[in-house]
Amino acid sequence: MREAGSLEAAFIVWIFGAVVALCGALSVAELAVRFPRAGGLYEPLRQRYGERLAFIYGWAQIALLAPSAIGSFCLLGAGALGSLLGWPEGTEWPLALAILVFVVGSALLGTRFGAAQQTSITAVKYAGVITLAVVGLALPFDPAPVAPLAVQVTVRTELSVAGMFAALIAAMWAYDGWADLTALAGEVREPRKTLPRALVLGTVLVGVSYLLVVAGAGRVLGLEGLRNAGSGANMTAMLVAERTAGSLGRQALALLIAISATGGAMASVLTHSRALVPMATDGNFFRALGVVSERGVPVRALLVLGALGAIYVGSSSFEALTDAFVVGYFPFYALAVLSVFASRDAPIEGSFRMPLFPLPPVIFLIGAAMVIGGALFELSTSALMAFGVLLSGIPISMAYRRLR
Repeated sequence: MREAGSLEAAFIVWIFGAVVALCGALSVAELAVRFPRAGGLYEPLRQRYGERLAFIYGWAQIALLAPSAIGSFCLLGAGALGSLLGWPEGTEWPLALAILVFVVGSALLGTRFGAAQQTSITAVKYAGVITLAVVGLALPFDPAPVAPLAVQVTVRTELSVAGMFAALIAAMWAYDGWADLTALAGEVREPRKTLPRALVLGTVLVGVSYLLVVAGAGRVLGLEGLRNAGSGANMTAMLVAERTAGSLGRQALALLIAISATGGAMASVLTHSRALVPMATDGNFFRALGVVSERGVPVRALLVLGALGAIYVGSSSFEALTDAFVVGYFPFYALAVLSVFASRDAPIEGSFRMPLFPLPPVIFLIGAAMVIGGALFELSTSALMAFGVLLSGIPISMAYRRLR
Protein backbone atom coordinates (compact mmCIF):
# COMPACT_ATOMS: atom_id res chain seq x y z
CA MET A 1 0.00 0.00 0.00
CA ARG A 2 2.93 2.35 0.66
CA GLU A 3 4.45 1.67 -2.75
CA ALA A 4 1.40 1.44 -5.06
CA GLY A 5 0.10 5.02 -4.70
CA SER A 6 -3.57 4.18 -4.16
CA LEU A 7 -5.86 1.48 -2.77
CA GLU A 8 -7.07 0.55 -6.27
CA ALA A 9 -3.52 0.25 -7.61
CA ALA A 10 -2.56 -1.96 -4.67
CA PHE A 11 -5.49 -4.31 -5.38
CA ILE A 12 -4.41 -4.53 -9.01
CA VAL A 13 -0.93 -5.54 -7.86
CA TRP A 14 -2.37 -8.21 -5.53
CA ILE A 15 -4.55 -9.62 -8.32
CA PHE A 16 -1.72 -9.58 -10.86
CA GLY A 17 0.60 -11.22 -8.31
CA ALA A 18 -1.91 -14.06 -7.84
CA VAL A 19 -2.07 -14.59 -11.61
CA VAL A 20 1.75 -14.57 -11.86
CA ALA A 21 2.03 -17.11 -9.03
CA LEU A 22 -0.55 -19.40 -10.65
CA CYS A 23 1.24 -19.21 -14.02
CA GLY A 24 4.51 -20.02 -12.25
CA ALA A 25 2.87 -22.98 -10.51
CA LEU A 26 1.50 -24.31 -13.82
CA SER A 27 4.95 -24.04 -15.41
CA VAL A 28 6.77 -25.62 -12.47
CA ALA A 29 4.14 -28.38 -12.30
CA GLU A 30 5.10 -29.45 -15.82
CA LEU A 31 8.79 -29.31 -14.88
CA ALA A 32 8.04 -31.45 -11.81
CA VAL A 33 6.48 -34.09 -14.06
CA ARG A 34 9.49 -34.01 -16.38
CA PHE A 35 12.05 -34.01 -13.54
CA PRO A 36 10.44 -35.83 -10.56
CA ARG A 37 13.55 -35.61 -8.42
CA ALA A 38 14.10 -33.95 -5.05
CA GLY A 39 15.93 -30.64 -5.16
CA GLY A 40 13.36 -28.12 -6.29
CA LEU A 41 14.51 -26.14 -9.33
CA TYR A 42 17.97 -27.69 -9.23
CA GLU A 43 17.36 -30.50 -11.75
CA PRO A 44 15.81 -28.41 -14.55
CA LEU A 45 18.44 -25.69 -14.02
CA ARG A 46 21.29 -28.23 -14.14
CA GLN A 47 20.03 -30.03 -17.22
CA ARG A 48 19.22 -26.86 -19.15
CA TYR A 49 22.03 -24.49 -18.09
CA GLY A 50 24.83 -26.69 -16.73
CA GLU A 51 26.67 -27.37 -13.50
CA ARG A 52 27.98 -23.85 -12.92
CA LEU A 53 24.51 -22.31 -12.70
CA ALA A 54 23.44 -25.28 -10.56
CA PHE A 55 26.23 -24.41 -8.11
CA ILE A 56 25.26 -20.72 -8.08
CA TYR A 57 21.68 -21.78 -7.30
CA GLY A 58 22.95 -23.87 -4.37
CA TRP A 59 25.13 -20.99 -3.19
CA ALA A 60 22.16 -18.61 -3.31
CA GLN A 61 20.07 -21.16 -1.40
CA ILE A 62 22.47 -21.47 1.50
CA ALA A 63 23.84 -17.90 1.61
CA LEU A 64 20.61 -15.96 1.06
CA LEU A 65 17.35 -17.69 0.13
CA ALA A 66 16.97 -20.26 2.90
CA PRO A 67 18.22 -18.17 5.85
CA SER A 68 16.29 -15.06 4.75
CA ALA A 69 13.06 -17.07 4.43
CA ILE A 70 13.56 -18.83 7.76
CA GLY A 71 14.61 -15.63 9.50
CA SER A 72 11.68 -13.60 8.17
CA PHE A 73 9.14 -16.17 9.40
CA CYS A 74 10.80 -16.34 12.83
CA LEU A 75 10.76 -12.54 13.14
CA LEU A 76 7.11 -12.40 12.11
CA GLY A 77 6.14 -15.08 14.64
CA ALA A 78 8.18 -13.38 17.34
CA GLY A 79 6.47 -10.05 16.67
CA ALA A 80 3.04 -11.63 17.11
CA LEU A 81 4.11 -13.60 20.19
CA GLY A 82 5.78 -10.51 21.65
CA SER A 83 2.54 -8.54 21.36
CA LEU A 84 0.79 -11.24 23.40
CA LEU A 85 3.50 -11.18 26.06
CA GLY A 86 3.74 -7.39 26.16
CA TRP A 87 7.30 -7.16 24.86
CA PRO A 88 8.38 -3.72 23.55
CA GLU A 89 8.25 -3.55 19.76
CA GLY A 90 11.64 -4.15 18.16
CA THR A 91 13.04 -6.31 20.99
CA GLU A 92 11.58 -9.68 19.97
CA TRP A 93 14.78 -11.25 18.59
CA PRO A 94 15.20 -13.65 21.58
CA LEU A 95 11.71 -14.99 20.81
CA ALA A 96 12.67 -15.31 17.13
CA LEU A 97 15.74 -17.36 18.10
CA ALA A 98 13.59 -19.59 20.33
CA ILE A 99 11.20 -20.22 17.41
CA LEU A 100 14.19 -20.99 15.17
CA VAL A 101 15.57 -23.57 17.63
CA PHE A 102 12.14 -25.21 17.90
CA VAL A 103 11.75 -25.33 14.11
CA VAL A 104 15.18 -26.85 13.44
CA GLY A 105 14.71 -29.33 16.29
CA SER A 106 11.39 -30.45 14.82
CA ALA A 107 12.95 -30.88 11.36
CA LEU A 108 15.64 -33.14 12.84
CA LEU A 109 12.91 -35.61 13.82
CA GLY A 110 12.22 -36.52 10.17
CA THR A 111 9.95 -35.84 7.22
CA ARG A 112 7.02 -37.88 8.51
CA PHE A 113 6.90 -35.89 11.75
CA GLY A 114 7.30 -32.61 9.84
CA ALA A 115 4.50 -33.53 7.44
CA ALA A 116 2.13 -34.22 10.35
CA GLN A 117 2.98 -30.84 11.84
CA GLN A 118 2.46 -29.08 8.50
CA THR A 119 -0.95 -30.69 8.06
CA SER A 120 -2.23 -29.49 11.43
CA ILE A 121 -0.64 -26.03 11.19
CA THR A 122 -1.95 -25.48 7.65
CA ALA A 123 -5.48 -26.26 8.85
CA VAL A 124 -5.06 -23.65 11.61
CA LYS A 125 -3.67 -21.13 9.12
CA TYR A 126 -6.56 -21.48 6.69
CA ALA A 127 -9.07 -21.22 9.53
CA GLY A 128 -7.40 -18.03 10.73
CA VAL A 129 -7.11 -16.47 7.28
CA ILE A 130 -10.73 -17.19 6.33
CA THR A 131 -11.91 -15.93 9.73
CA LEU A 132 -9.93 -12.71 9.23
CA ALA A 133 -11.45 -12.27 5.77
CA VAL A 134 -14.99 -12.77 7.06
CA VAL A 135 -14.38 -10.42 9.99
CA GLY A 136 -12.97 -7.70 7.70
CA LEU A 137 -15.69 -8.02 5.09
CA ALA A 138 -18.78 -8.53 7.27
CA LEU A 139 -18.49 -7.09 10.80
CA PRO A 140 -19.02 -3.44 11.80
CA PHE A 141 -15.75 -1.69 12.65
CA ASP A 142 -14.28 1.25 14.53
CA PRO A 143 -13.50 3.94 11.91
CA ALA A 144 -10.95 5.78 14.07
CA PRO A 145 -7.70 6.54 12.19
CA VAL A 146 -4.65 4.36 12.79
CA ALA A 147 -1.88 6.22 14.60
CA PRO A 148 1.06 7.14 12.34
CA LEU A 149 4.18 5.02 12.64
CA ALA A 150 6.86 6.27 14.98
CA VAL A 151 9.50 5.37 12.38
CA GLN A 152 9.60 7.45 9.21
CA VAL A 153 8.67 5.40 6.12
CA THR A 154 8.57 6.27 2.42
CA VAL A 155 5.05 6.54 0.98
CA ARG A 156 4.20 7.12 -2.68
CA THR A 157 1.21 9.39 -3.19
CA GLU A 158 1.08 9.07 -6.99
CA LEU A 159 0.83 6.10 -9.33
CA SER A 160 4.19 5.20 -10.94
CA VAL A 161 5.79 2.29 -12.75
CA ALA A 162 8.56 2.05 -10.17
CA GLY A 163 6.02 2.01 -7.33
CA MET A 164 3.91 -0.74 -8.93
CA PHE A 165 7.00 -2.87 -9.56
CA ALA A 166 8.21 -2.37 -5.98
CA ALA A 167 4.76 -3.24 -4.62
CA LEU A 168 4.81 -6.45 -6.67
CA ILE A 169 7.95 -7.58 -4.81
CA ALA A 170 6.02 -7.53 -1.53
CA ALA A 171 3.01 -9.31 -3.02
CA MET A 172 5.16 -12.05 -4.54
CA TRP A 173 6.71 -12.82 -1.15
CA ALA A 174 3.21 -13.34 0.22
CA TYR A 175 2.34 -15.71 -2.65
CA ASP A 176 5.68 -17.52 -2.62
CA GLY A 177 5.77 -21.25 -1.94
CA TRP A 178 4.25 -22.44 -5.21
CA ALA A 179 7.55 -24.11 -6.20
CA ASP A 180 8.72 -25.40 -2.82
CA LEU A 181 7.04 -28.80 -2.89
CA THR A 182 9.26 -29.90 -5.77
CA ALA A 183 12.16 -30.01 -3.28
CA LEU A 184 10.42 -33.02 -1.70
CA ALA A 185 9.69 -34.83 -4.97
CA GLY A 186 11.76 -37.83 -3.89
CA GLU A 187 9.65 -38.25 -0.74
CA VAL A 188 6.19 -37.76 -2.33
CA ARG A 189 4.00 -40.67 -3.42
CA GLU A 190 3.32 -40.72 -7.18
CA PRO A 191 5.04 -37.36 -7.75
CA ARG A 192 3.94 -37.10 -11.40
CA LYS A 193 0.31 -37.02 -10.26
CA THR A 194 0.60 -35.51 -6.80
CA LEU A 195 2.93 -32.56 -7.47
CA PRO A 196 0.91 -30.83 -10.25
CA ARG A 197 -2.31 -31.22 -8.27
CA ALA A 198 -0.77 -29.84 -5.08
CA LEU A 199 1.10 -26.99 -6.79
CA VAL A 200 -1.86 -25.69 -8.77
CA LEU A 201 -4.63 -26.26 -6.20
CA GLY A 202 -2.50 -24.88 -3.36
CA THR A 203 -1.65 -21.74 -5.32
CA VAL A 204 -5.30 -21.10 -6.21
CA LEU A 205 -6.40 -21.47 -2.57
CA VAL A 206 -3.62 -19.18 -1.33
CA GLY A 207 -4.42 -16.54 -3.96
CA VAL A 208 -8.14 -16.47 -3.20
CA SER A 209 -7.48 -16.36 0.56
CA TYR A 210 -5.09 -13.40 0.30
CA LEU A 211 -7.38 -11.41 -1.98
CA LEU A 212 -10.28 -11.86 0.46
CA VAL A 213 -8.11 -10.77 3.39
CA VAL A 214 -6.78 -7.71 1.56
CA ALA A 215 -10.32 -6.69 0.59
CA GLY A 216 -11.40 -6.99 4.24
CA ALA A 217 -8.36 -5.09 5.51
CA GLY A 218 -8.97 -2.31 2.97
CA ARG A 219 -12.59 -1.99 4.10
CA VAL A 220 -11.69 -1.71 7.79
CA LEU A 221 -8.43 0.28 7.74
CA GLY A 222 -8.49 2.13 4.41
CA LEU A 223 -5.39 3.25 2.55
CA GLU A 224 -3.91 5.42 5.32
CA GLY A 225 -4.56 2.79 7.99
CA LEU A 226 -2.80 0.12 5.94
CA ARG A 227 0.12 2.44 5.26
CA ASN A 228 0.47 3.11 8.98
CA ALA A 229 0.35 -0.58 9.93
CA GLY A 230 3.63 -1.88 11.30
CA SER A 231 4.94 -4.88 13.21
CA GLY A 232 4.14 -6.45 16.55
CA ALA A 233 0.81 -5.23 17.93
CA ASN A 234 0.47 -2.90 14.93
CA MET A 235 0.37 -5.67 12.33
CA THR A 236 -2.40 -5.26 9.77
CA ALA A 237 -4.19 -8.47 10.78
CA MET A 238 -4.24 -7.54 14.47
CA LEU A 239 -5.45 -4.01 13.76
CA VAL A 240 -8.33 -5.43 11.70
CA ALA A 241 -9.20 -7.91 14.46
CA GLU A 242 -9.07 -5.26 17.17
CA ARG A 243 -11.23 -2.80 15.20
CA THR A 244 -13.91 -5.45 14.62
CA ALA A 245 -13.68 -7.93 17.52
CA GLY A 246 -11.93 -5.99 20.30
CA SER A 247 -8.91 -6.99 22.36
CA LEU A 248 -9.95 -10.65 22.44
CA GLY A 249 -9.99 -10.70 18.63
CA ARG A 250 -6.53 -9.13 18.54
CA GLN A 251 -5.13 -11.72 20.93
CA ALA A 252 -6.67 -14.58 18.95
CA LEU A 253 -5.16 -13.23 15.71
CA ALA A 254 -1.77 -12.75 17.35
CA LEU A 255 -1.78 -16.40 18.38
CA LEU A 256 -2.81 -17.52 14.89
CA ILE A 257 -0.06 -15.39 13.31
CA ALA A 258 2.53 -16.89 15.65
CA ILE A 259 1.40 -20.43 14.75
CA SER A 260 1.23 -19.59 11.04
CA ALA A 261 4.70 -18.02 10.95
CA THR A 262 6.16 -20.99 12.82
CA GLY A 263 4.59 -23.28 10.23
CA GLY A 264 6.09 -21.17 7.46
CA ALA A 265 9.54 -21.47 9.05
CA MET A 266 9.07 -25.24 9.33
CA ALA A 267 8.15 -25.52 5.66
CA SER A 268 11.18 -23.42 4.67
CA VAL A 269 13.57 -25.51 6.74
CA LEU A 270 12.05 -28.75 5.44
CA THR A 271 12.21 -27.83 1.74
CA HIS A 272 15.43 -25.80 1.56
CA SER A 273 17.48 -28.41 3.44
CA ARG A 274 16.23 -31.13 1.04
CA ALA A 275 17.00 -28.94 -1.99
CA LEU A 276 20.70 -29.00 -1.07
CA VAL A 277 20.99 -32.82 -0.93
CA PRO A 278 20.89 -33.74 -4.65
CA MET A 279 23.26 -30.90 -5.52
CA ALA A 280 25.75 -32.15 -2.95
CA THR A 281 25.43 -35.83 -3.86
CA ASP A 282 25.94 -34.96 -7.56
CA GLY A 283 29.13 -33.11 -6.65
CA ASN A 284 27.71 -29.77 -7.78
CA PHE A 285 27.80 -28.34 -4.26
CA PHE A 286 29.63 -28.97 -0.98
CA ARG A 287 29.38 -32.72 -0.44
CA ALA A 288 29.17 -32.49 3.36
CA LEU A 289 25.68 -30.98 3.05
CA GLY A 290 24.41 -34.06 1.20
CA VAL A 291 24.88 -36.45 4.12
CA VAL A 292 21.52 -37.93 5.16
CA SER A 293 20.79 -39.78 8.41
CA GLU A 294 19.09 -43.18 8.69
CA ARG A 295 15.77 -41.33 9.02
CA GLY A 296 16.38 -39.52 5.75
CA VAL A 297 17.19 -36.22 7.49
CA PRO A 298 19.95 -33.96 6.06
CA VAL A 299 21.29 -33.13 9.53
CA ARG A 300 24.31 -31.06 8.46
CA ALA A 301 22.30 -28.98 6.01
CA LEU A 302 19.67 -28.34 8.70
CA LEU A 303 22.23 -27.21 11.26
CA VAL A 304 24.00 -24.91 8.79
CA LEU A 305 20.71 -23.32 7.70
CA GLY A 306 19.70 -22.92 11.35
CA ALA A 307 22.97 -21.14 12.19
CA LEU A 308 22.71 -18.82 9.18
CA GLY A 309 19.05 -18.15 9.96
CA ALA A 310 20.07 -17.03 13.46
CA ILE A 311 22.54 -14.55 11.95
CA TYR A 312 19.84 -13.14 9.67
CA VAL A 313 17.38 -12.85 12.57
CA GLY A 314 19.84 -10.75 14.54
CA SER A 315 20.94 -8.49 11.70
CA SER A 316 17.91 -7.64 9.53
CA SER A 317 14.28 -6.57 9.65
CA PHE A 318 11.31 -8.58 8.43
CA GLU A 319 10.79 -6.32 5.40
CA ALA A 320 14.48 -6.40 4.43
CA LEU A 321 14.58 -10.21 4.57
CA THR A 322 11.42 -10.69 2.51
CA ASP A 323 12.59 -8.27 -0.20
CA ALA A 324 16.03 -9.93 -0.37
CA PHE A 325 14.41 -13.36 -0.68
CA VAL A 326 12.14 -12.39 -3.58
CA VAL A 327 14.84 -10.48 -5.48
CA GLY A 328 17.30 -13.34 -5.02
CA TYR A 329 14.90 -16.10 -6.04
CA PHE A 330 13.18 -14.63 -9.09
CA PRO A 331 16.14 -14.89 -11.50
CA PHE A 332 16.15 -18.66 -10.85
CA TYR A 333 12.37 -18.87 -11.13
CA ALA A 334 12.58 -17.08 -14.48
CA LEU A 335 15.35 -19.34 -15.81
CA ALA A 336 13.48 -22.47 -14.72
CA VAL A 337 10.23 -21.34 -16.35
CA LEU A 338 12.13 -20.33 -19.49
CA SER A 339 13.46 -23.90 -19.73
CA VAL A 340 9.89 -25.15 -20.27
CA PHE A 341 10.07 -23.90 -23.87
CA ALA A 342 13.23 -25.88 -24.61
CA SER A 343 12.07 -29.15 -23.03
CA ARG A 344 8.42 -29.10 -24.09
CA ASP A 345 8.92 -31.23 -27.22
CA ALA A 346 10.65 -34.02 -25.29
CA PRO A 347 8.58 -37.11 -24.39
CA ILE A 348 6.80 -36.74 -21.07
CA GLU A 349 5.60 -39.35 -18.63
CA GLY A 350 2.51 -38.68 -16.57
CA SER A 351 -0.75 -36.98 -17.31
CA PHE A 352 -0.03 -33.27 -16.74
CA ARG A 353 0.66 -30.75 -19.49
CA MET A 354 -0.06 -27.13 -18.66
CA PRO A 355 -3.16 -25.66 -20.31
CA LEU A 356 -3.09 -22.60 -22.58
CA PHE A 357 0.62 -23.00 -23.37
CA PRO A 358 2.57 -20.73 -23.97
CA LEU A 359 0.47 -18.16 -22.09
CA PRO A 360 1.32 -19.22 -18.47
CA PRO A 361 5.12 -19.08 -18.83
CA VAL A 362 4.93 -15.84 -20.84
CA ILE A 363 2.80 -14.16 -18.15
CA PHE A 364 5.12 -15.41 -15.44
CA LEU A 365 8.22 -14.13 -17.25
CA ILE A 366 6.58 -10.71 -17.60
CA GLY A 367 5.90 -10.71 -13.85
CA ALA A 368 9.47 -11.82 -13.11
CA ALA A 369 10.84 -8.99 -15.27
CA MET A 370 8.69 -6.54 -13.30
CA VAL A 371 9.97 -7.89 -9.96
CA ILE A 372 13.61 -7.69 -11.03
CA GLY A 373 12.96 -4.30 -12.64
CA GLY A 374 11.42 -3.05 -9.40
CA ALA A 375 14.56 -4.11 -7.53
CA LEU A 376 16.78 -2.30 -10.05
CA PHE A 377 14.61 0.84 -9.84
CA GLU A 378 14.83 0.89 -6.05
CA LEU A 379 18.36 -0.49 -5.49
CA SER A 380 17.56 -0.81 -1.79
CA THR A 381 19.89 -2.45 0.70
CA SER A 382 17.91 -5.68 0.32
CA ALA A 383 18.22 -5.66 -3.47
CA LEU A 384 21.94 -4.91 -3.31
CA MET A 385 22.42 -7.76 -0.83
CA ALA A 386 20.54 -10.17 -3.10
CA PHE A 387 22.41 -9.15 -6.25
CA GLY A 388 25.71 -9.26 -4.34
CA VAL A 389 25.13 -12.84 -3.20
CA LEU A 390 24.16 -13.95 -6.72
CA LEU A 391 27.21 -12.32 -8.31
CA SER A 392 29.58 -13.67 -5.64
CA GLY A 393 28.47 -17.16 -6.66
CA ILE A 394 30.39 -16.82 -9.96
CA PRO A 395 33.95 -16.66 -8.52
CA ILE A 396 33.02 -19.08 -5.73
CA SER A 397 31.76 -21.62 -8.30
CA MET A 398 35.03 -21.26 -10.25
CA ALA A 399 37.08 -21.83 -7.11
CA TYR A 400 34.93 -24.80 -6.10
CA ARG A 401 35.31 -26.49 -9.49
CA ARG A 402 39.10 -26.13 -9.33
CA LEU A 403 39.25 -27.48 -5.79
CA ARG A 404 36.97 -30.37 -6.69
